[in-house]
Amino acid sequence: MAATANIPVQPLAPNIRTTLSNALIITRREVRDSFRDWRIVAPIIILTLVFPTLAQFVAGKFSNFVADYGADIVAERTIPFMLMIVGFFPISISLVIALETFVGEKERRSLEPLLSTPLSNTELYVGKTLAAMIPPLIASYGGMLVYLGSLVFGELAWRPQSVLVVQVMLLTTVQALVMVTGAVVVSSQTTSTRAANLLASFIIIPMALLIQGESAIMFLAPDAESPNGIGALWAIIVGMAVVVIMLLRVGNSIFNREELLGRTIDQLNLRGTVRKLWQY
Repeated sequence: MAATANIPVQPLAPNIRTTLSNALIITRREVRDSFRDWRIVAPIIILTLVFPTLAQFVAGKFSNFVADYGADIVAERTIPFMLMIVGFFPISISLVIALETFVGEKERRSLEPLLSTPLSNTELYVGKTLAAMIPPLIASYGGMLVYLGSLVFGELAWRPQSVLVVQVMLLTTVQALVMVTGAVVVSSQTTSTRAANLLASFIIIPMALLIQGESAIMFLAPDAESPNGIGALWAIIVGMAVVVIMLLRVGNSIFNREELLGRTIDQLNLRGTVRKLWQY
C-alpha cells in the first residue's frame, strides 16, 4: 500500500504529447491512403493549379471592365475576394473526406481492425480529424499561393496588404476546421453514408451563407483599406475558432467505439449528448 501511495503523479504535458503522438499514427495512415485515391488527388490538383489560374483571368477581366466605368474601388476589392474563393473551394473536399472517416469505413468493414487497436477514443478521434483536415488545407494554401503569384508577377502587378492576406488565410483555416470537426461529429453518429451526406447540408449551407457575408464585408467595410485589417473579419475568425473548440469538445465527448460498432439505427439523444458534454 505504501508503494502505491508513493507513485509519482505524471505531469499533464507528457500526456498531451503522448496523446498527440499516438493520434498522428492514425493521421499518417489516413493521409497516406487519401493521397493514393485518385478521386481525392485529382480534385486537389485541379483546384490547386487550374482553378487559381482561371480565377486570376476572371479577376483581371472583371477589374478592367469595372475600371472602364470608373469603379476602381470595386476592381481593387474583387482581387482579395477571389483569393478567398480560391481558398474555399479546396476545403470543400474536406467535407467528403471527413464524412468518410467513421461511417464510410464502417460500411466498407475496415473500421473494426482500427477500433481494436490499443489507442484511446480521444487519440482515434483526434487522429481521424487531423487526417481529414490536412489534404484540403494543403490544396487550399497551394491554390492561394498560385493565385497570389499570378497576381504579383502577372500583368496586374497587384501588391496585396499583408494583413488582409493573413486574414484570408486564417478565414480559410477556421472554415476548414469548422467543416471538418462538424462533419466528423456527423460521421461518428450516423450509421450510413447516405444519412451523413444528408446531415452535411446543415454544415455546408451555413458556411455558404457565411462566405456571402464575408464577401459583402470585403466590399462594403469602411476599414477595408486599414493597415490593421477589417475588424469584422477578425471578429468572424475569433467566433469560428470558438465554434471549432465547441465542436471538438462535443465530438470527443460523445465518441465511443463500442457504440459506433454496435449502433444499427440512427438515434438523436440531445439530453445524453449535453450530459456527456457537461461531464467532459
